[in-house]
Amino acid sequence: DVQCPDDWMELWNGFSFVMHTAGHGGGGQQLSSPGSCLEHFRYAPLLECNNGMSLCNYWSDAKAYYLRHVRNATSFQKPQGQYMRESTFGDNGVLREISRCRVCMKQRYEFLRR
Repeated sequence: DVQCPDDWMELWNGFSFVMHTAGHGGGGQQLSSPGSCLEHFRYAPLLECNNGMSLCNYWSDAKAYYLRHVRNATSFQKPQGQYMRESTFGDNGVLREISRCRVCMKQRYEFLRR
Protein backbone atom coordinates (compact mmCIF):
# COMPACT_ATOMS: atom_id res chain seq x y z
CA ASP A 1 0.00 0.00 0.00
CA VAL A 2 1.42 3.38 -1.01
CA GLN A 3 1.36 6.11 1.64
CA CYS A 4 1.89 9.85 1.34
CA PRO A 5 5.25 11.11 2.63
CA ASP A 6 5.47 12.89 5.97
CA ASP A 7 4.10 16.46 5.81
CA TRP A 8 1.98 15.59 2.75
CA MET A 9 -1.81 15.32 2.74
CA GLU A 10 -3.76 12.62 0.90
CA LEU A 11 -6.25 14.01 -1.63
CA TRP A 12 -7.54 10.70 -2.98
CA ASN A 13 -6.53 7.18 -3.92
CA GLY A 14 -7.56 5.43 -7.06
CA PHE A 15 -6.60 3.28 -10.03
CA SER A 16 -3.44 3.78 -12.13
CA PHE A 17 -4.75 4.82 -15.55
CA VAL A 18 -2.21 4.87 -18.40
CA MET A 19 -4.05 5.57 -21.66
CA HIS A 20 -7.11 5.02 -23.81
CA THR A 21 -7.76 4.30 -27.46
CA ALA A 22 -10.92 5.08 -29.38
CA GLY A 23 -11.72 5.50 -33.05
CA HIS A 24 -8.47 6.28 -34.86
CA GLY A 25 -6.67 7.86 -31.92
CA GLY A 26 -5.92 7.73 -28.28
CA GLY A 27 -4.32 9.58 -25.44
CA GLY A 28 -3.36 9.42 -21.84
CA GLN A 29 -1.79 11.11 -18.89
CA GLN A 30 1.76 11.23 -17.59
CA LEU A 31 2.00 8.87 -14.63
CA SER A 32 3.30 11.78 -12.53
CA SER A 33 0.06 13.67 -13.20
CA PRO A 34 -2.90 13.46 -10.79
CA GLY A 35 -5.01 12.75 -13.89
CA SER A 36 -3.44 9.29 -14.16
CA CYS A 37 -4.92 8.30 -10.78
CA LEU A 38 -8.65 7.84 -11.40
CA GLU A 39 -10.65 7.90 -8.20
CA HIS A 40 -13.33 5.65 -9.72
CA PHE A 41 -12.67 2.69 -12.03
CA ARG A 42 -14.34 2.71 -15.44
CA TYR A 43 -13.93 0.19 -18.24
CA ALA A 44 -14.17 3.04 -20.78
CA PRO A 45 -13.48 6.27 -18.86
CA LEU A 46 -14.07 8.75 -21.66
CA LEU A 47 -16.69 10.63 -23.61
CA GLU A 48 -15.88 13.00 -26.43
CA CYS A 49 -17.96 16.16 -26.46
CA ASN A 50 -18.15 18.78 -29.21
CA ASN A 51 -17.79 22.22 -27.66
CA GLY A 52 -20.61 24.60 -28.48
CA MET A 53 -22.91 21.98 -30.01
CA SER A 54 -23.69 20.00 -26.84
CA LEU A 55 -23.08 16.70 -28.62
CA CYS A 56 -21.22 13.87 -26.93
CA ASN A 57 -20.05 10.59 -28.43
CA TYR A 58 -19.32 7.31 -26.73
CA TRP A 59 -16.89 5.18 -28.68
CA SER A 60 -18.00 1.55 -28.82
CA ASP A 61 -14.43 0.47 -29.65
CA ALA A 62 -12.89 2.42 -26.74
CA LYS A 63 -10.30 0.59 -24.67
CA ALA A 64 -8.77 1.72 -21.39
CA TYR A 65 -5.30 0.69 -20.26
CA TYR A 66 -4.37 0.58 -16.59
CA LEU A 67 -1.15 -0.43 -14.85
CA ARG A 68 -1.36 -3.95 -13.58
CA HIS A 69 -0.60 -4.88 -10.00
CA VAL A 70 2.48 -7.12 -9.80
CA ARG A 71 2.95 -9.35 -6.78
CA ASN A 72 6.33 -9.30 -5.03
CA ALA A 73 7.02 -12.94 -5.91
CA THR A 74 6.78 -12.19 -9.65
CA SER A 75 8.11 -8.61 -9.73
CA PHE A 76 11.22 -9.42 -11.80
CA GLN A 77 9.62 -11.85 -14.22
CA LYS A 78 8.28 -10.93 -17.64
CA PRO A 79 4.54 -10.36 -17.19
CA GLN A 80 2.04 -12.23 -19.30
CA GLY A 81 -0.21 -9.99 -21.37
CA GLN A 82 -3.86 -10.43 -20.61
CA TYR A 83 -7.02 -8.83 -21.91
CA MET A 84 -9.36 -8.54 -18.97
CA ARG A 85 -13.11 -8.36 -19.38
CA GLU A 86 -15.82 -7.81 -16.85
CA SER A 87 -17.67 -10.86 -18.16
CA THR A 88 -14.61 -13.09 -17.60
CA PHE A 89 -13.28 -11.82 -14.27
CA GLY A 90 -16.19 -9.92 -12.74
CA ASP A 91 -15.67 -6.50 -11.21
CA ASN A 92 -13.89 -7.79 -8.11
CA GLY A 93 -11.44 -9.89 -10.14
CA VAL A 94 -10.58 -7.00 -12.44
CA LEU A 95 -10.16 -4.54 -9.59
CA ARG A 96 -7.74 -6.89 -7.78
CA GLU A 97 -5.46 -6.87 -10.82
CA ILE A 98 -5.20 -3.08 -11.31
CA SER A 99 -2.44 -1.12 -9.64
CA ARG A 100 -3.60 1.42 -7.06
CA CYS A 101 -2.31 4.96 -6.69
CA ARG A 102 -2.56 7.84 -4.24
CA VAL A 103 -2.53 11.58 -4.96
CA CYS A 104 -0.84 13.67 -2.29
CA MET A 105 -0.32 17.39 -1.78
CA LYS A 106 2.54 18.93 0.16
CA GLN A 107 1.21 20.82 3.15
CA ARG A 108 2.14 24.43 3.46
CA TYR A 109 4.39 25.42 6.30
CA GLU A 110 3.01 28.05 8.59
CA PHE A 111 5.56 30.37 10.10
CA LEU A 112 4.99 31.49 13.64
CA ARG A 113 5.56 35.14 14.44
CA ARG A 114 7.28 36.01 17.66
